[in-house]
Amino acid sequence: MSVSMEQYNELKAQFAAFQSQVTANVTANAVHISQNKRDMDIAYVVITGAIVFFMQAGFSMLEAGCVGKKNVINILFKNIMDGSIAAIGFWLIGYGIAYGETGGGFLGTTKFGLSDIYYGAGGETQSDGFESFFFQWAFAGTAATIVSGSVAERTKFEAYLMYSLICSILIYPVVVHWGWGNGWLSKTAMPDDDGMFHPMLSGKQEESNGLLDFGGSGVVHMLGGFSGL
Repeated sequence: MSVSMEQYNELKAQFAAFQSQVTANVTANAVHISQNKRDMDIAYVVITGAIVFFMQAGFSMLEAGCVGKKNVINILFKNIMDGSIAAIGFWLIGYGIAYGETGGGFLGTTKFGLSDIYYGAGGETQSDGFESFFFQWAFAGTAATIVSGSVAERTKFEAYLMYSLICSILIYPVVVHWGWGNGWLSKTAMPDDDGMFHPMLSGKQEESNGLLDFGGSGVVHMLGGFSGL
């Protein structure tokens, strides 16, 4: 059975159209998979951030049970203000100091006011970064609240609010930059010629991993403990 040139060209065109459609479908599916992965990652970070922030409820119940009856409202209000002050101070200044481009390994110098986080910053398949700020803000509030129990019934309310603000915009972010950002203690502080990262004071030794604080035992809880002392 012979096939005419016209039939051959028609079959060739149909095959090319089918091939183009398959390629388009594969590309679209890859984008959808990337978007689904992004959404799942964002949901996970938001959920874990909410769990971290729920520590405020635990602190509130613990501290309310440890103070006199007349000071219960005062200590609960301090816990509420910790989260509120941290939200504003950490957004405006603290996040940039913690995770901005390092200035000599001591503190961050960019990203103030979340300048790099906005709708569409991550493109079609990447996160814009809002969930990262939310997660870190929850820790910032937690670090400040640890002190509220240490100084319960011992400080004036106005003095505590001043401490909470300073902790959220300066003390906590600087320590975060050292350990979790690109500061001098961080394992990602100094890249060598091969692109491997090492702590700033390690002399770029291969066996030096820097500070590895996965759960915040030093960056968050030790900071809160020393601040309370």
